[in-house]
Amino acid sequence: MPLLDKRASCGYAGREVMQMHFNTLDELLCALPALAQQHQDALNGRSALFLLKTRQGREAFIALANGAVTVMDACAQKPECTVIANERDLLDMIAGKMNPTKALLLGKVKIQGNPKPLLDLIALLK
Repeated sequence: MPLLDKRASCGYAGREVMQMHFNTLDELLCALPALAQQHQDALNGRSALFLLKTRQGREAFIALANGAVTVMDACAQKPECTVIANERDLLDMIAGKMNPTKALLLGKVKIQGNPKPLLDLIALLK
């Protein structure tokens, strides 16, 4: 079931997403489908399922399939890659305020499973 099926109300549906600074995790999750549309050519033919777990207790499944991204609050399938991070640290990495490599080395971000498909999702945020 989609987590944010109200994309039109969050302001990103049909618009180009120019900012990479998101104030909340909800803003980021809401923007992901629009970001995928902007990078659809690069993402076509790729598919993966990610689980984003925050240290605040939130979980969001992010499905990448043929250039489209769907954000769900639950999924019966096992994710290929799980990212565990503090919400603020995650948002700071996306905004370029925190180095992802340093965050991994310091334990601020943990990755479980196959990290290769994560590179496809990261392509949305560049």
